[in-house]
Amino acid sequence: MNKEYLNIMDEFLLSSLKEGNTAAVDSILQENGYDLSEINSISNKSFKRISFEIKAQLNLRKDERLLDKVSTYFKEALEKNTEKPISYLRQLVSYNQVTFQHRNLEKLSQEEIKGIIRDYNLLEILEKLEGEEEL
Repeated sequence: MNKEYLNIMDEFLLSSLKEGNTAAVDSILQENGYDLSEINSISNKSFKRISFEIKAQLNLRKDERLLDKVSTYFKEALEKNTEKPISYLRQLVSYNQVTFQHRNLEKLSQEEIKGIIRDYNLLEILEKLEGEEEL
């Protein structure tokens, strides 16, 4: 009987929360000696932390898509021998000489191209390349 009662209470509380009616839950918490302002503070901090982590994950995925797009563009430019993107890639390689010394650009893999452009502002690279021709 006691377990049945607890299950009914749990269902009531969960349905109240889902409907946005927190007054019932708040009153139960207050009756049991909980500080609502402390609970709200903790929940706000948790919400902000989770929101930040979600935004970071979304930005990481966006950056990876941009990185794929730019590296694919450079790889295709190397295969087609397109001068402007190749000269821009040479410029990026010259900034990153330690890692890619004595390398022939045509032999770079897409992963190596990603390694070259990873440290640079992808949006800036895209804007510069898109200014020359559409990706």
